[in-house]
Formats: sequence, structure tokens, C-alpha cells
Amino acid sequence: MHNKFKGLYAANIVPLNKDRSINYTELKNHIKDLLEQGINNFLVNGHAGENFTLALEEQVKILQTIRGIIKKNNLIISGLNFESVTDGLKYSKLFQKNGADALLIFPPNSWSLSRDEQTIVNQHQIIANHIKIPLFFYQSSIYSHGLNYSNKIHSKLIKKKNIIGVKEGSWNSKSYIKNFNFLKKQKKNFLVMASGDEHLYDGFKYGSDGSMVSLAILMPKQINQMIKLIHNKKFKEAKKLDLQILSLAKIIYGNHPGSHATARLKYCLKLQKKISHDLTRSIIKISDYDKKILKKTLKKLKLID
Repeated sequence: MHNKFKGLYAANIVPLNKDRSINYTELKNHIKDLLEQGINNFLVNGHAGENFTLALEEQVKILQTIRGIIKKNNLIISGLNFESVTDGLKYSKLFQKNGADALLIFPPNSWSLSRDEQTIVNQHQIIANHIKIPLFFYQSSIYSHGLNYSNKIHSKLIKKKNIIGVKEGSWNSKSYIKNFNFLKKQKKNFLVMASGDEHLYDGFKYGSDGSMVSLAILMPKQINQMIKLIHNKKFKEAKKLDLQILSLAKIIYGNHPGSHATARLKYCLKLQKKISHDLTRSIIKISDYDKKILKKTLKKLKLID
């Protein structure tokens, strides 16, 4: 079962209309475009999909919409972001029923203020006890305070029913390698998915089992090709692609503030004429500087004319 979930997952965005309602026609076109460019699997209802701003009914409909487009053997991992355990159970059961092949449990935003280890373990255990599909936990950035889990917490989560892998988004190569080694030593077939968009080369060169990243919606061919080159040990060629990928990743995810990443992704898609509006559900607007440098970089990479 574990091997089935290896590979690249594109974290989709959710196109919006002017009134910030979901544009399902553009969502369908967004997914079809990625399928045509070699993306087979998707992370739905993730951070790029603005899961923390969407109602349950919207998240379910998005999941249903994408499941209705992709092939049966294409996989969907659905994000699960909740503060209330009651909501978590309700969401997880509905996501399982409506096409998710696995779930990715995000740490609630409130944990950035304070949390204890047993609460983290219990949160995952409750979901694992009530669904049949596999689970991934989310290893957040080393800069995200309480949202980042220690190896002590890892050792407890990895033993839980249904938990088969981690979206490793430490955003730091040394931290990724440390966690990779620790988790693989605990359970050899545990899936470690390198998911720091700025550190994909390092992650896959070290042996990542896959990745769940939003940058794959802008550079799907380049990321897929870089992964293939690394697997074939053509590291010099892979590094050239990595430098191209990094030039865009550093602007989208590295520029301050990091919370504007989804808005930057949407602006790029708008420049590519793949969505009509770059609105997000929040009031976030990217700076004129961001717009200028994103447009310049997309032109340099020949991602727009």
C-alpha cells in the first residue's frame, strides 16, 4: 500500500470569481491543464487551496469536482485542517466518502501559540480510529513555532494506525535529512515526501519518496523532469533545472511575508491567462514589487510571452 502513494502531487489552487465565490469552471480547467502537463496526482484542500477559508461544503465539492475529472488510478490526498475534533471527524468521513485516497492532517493554527505533545498525538489518533484510508501528518517549517514537530512526537505518530507518511515541509535541508533518517530508521517503508518547494533537489537527491507542492502547478514539466534526472543519477542536468525552479520558488515562498505565497501563485496563473482573477478568500494583496519581479521571472523562464 505504501508504494502506491509515492510520487509527485500538485497542490492545486482554487480559482475565484469577482465576488470571491468559487469558479468551478476554471477549477476544472486548472486540473485538466495539469493533467495534460504530466501531473497525475493531487493534494486537494491544502494551504494553496486555502482550506482554512473554505466551508466544509465547498471543500467537499472541490474534492468531488477534481475526482470527477481525473482517472480512477490517479490519487488524491485531501488536506484536513480543523480546530474542533467534531469538525475533524465530520470532515474526514466526508472526504473519504467523496474521493480522497488519503488524508493529510494539518496542525491547527492555534498550536502556534501553545500545545502539548499528547494533544498532537491524540488529534491524529482520533481521526485514525474513525476512517479506513491512510493518513499523512504534516511537518511544518522550522520557523513555524509550535506547528513544527520534534522527533519525539514523530516516534509516537509513526506507530499510529493508518499513518503511512509525512509531508516534510521543514523548509531546511539539514532538518529534512535529520527527519528523513530518523523516520526511516523507525520504519523503513514510511513515506517521507520532500515538500519544501525551495529544497526539492536536495530532498529527492537524498531519497525522497515523493512530494506535495504547489509550485508544481506552475512548473509541472520542469519538476517532473528534475525528479527523473535525479532518479537516473544525472545530477548535473538536474541541478540546472533546480536553479530555474529555485528562481521562481524563492520569490513565491521566500519573499516576506510567506503568507502571501498563494496570492503570488494566483498572480502567476493570471499572467499565464489560466485564471481570470488572482483574488484570495482573505484580503491579501501582493505588492507591486512582487508583481514586477514575478512577471520578469516568468518571462525569463519562458512561462509567459
